Amino acid sequence: MSLRNLKELTIIAKEAFSKTFLVAKSLCFLHVINTHVFTVASLYGPSMLPTFNLTGDWALAERFSHKLGKVGAGDIVILKSPVEPRKIMTKRVMGVEGDSVTYVVEPKNSDRTETIVVPKGHIWVEGDNIYNSKDSRNFGAVPYGLLRGKMLWKIWPPKDFGYIGKKEQNS
Repeated sequence: MSLRNLKELTIIAKEAFSKTFLVAKSLCFLHVINTHVFTVASLYGPSMLPTFNLTGDWALAERFSHKLGKVGAGDIVILKSPVEPRKIMTKRVMGVEGDSVTYVVEPKNSDRTETIVVPKGHIWVEGDNIYNSKDSRNFGAVPYGLLRGKMLWKIWPPKDFGYIGKKEQNS
């Protein structure tokens, strides 16, 4: 191998290393953003009808307000399931610690309601479609530590693009 070929090979190797390092830095940056700042959530299932469709909705969620205690009744949150830890759920917050929450126990079968006070360090979550949702009515109040983010914007499908604000709670 000649000296000229060695120099060319060195230049190519340096450029390849530089590009690889740039890609690695970009991927690390995206990981930090996705883990600590914003994430895109793919939503499916009947529990949040009519707010979200059965399949194919995407929403942008921010991942810091729940760490600052800025989640309240009416917010839509993403959280780890308390009964299936590998599953991520999307639900609406109905009450935070200290709030009294009245809920229909079995909406398919009766109008019987119960009232609970949300314990310290917990939130009460329900799906918007109370007839087909596994939520706090089934597994009780959810520890605040299971929260993973708060929904901000619905980004797909394009016709539904927009801010996801708080839903007014019935008093």
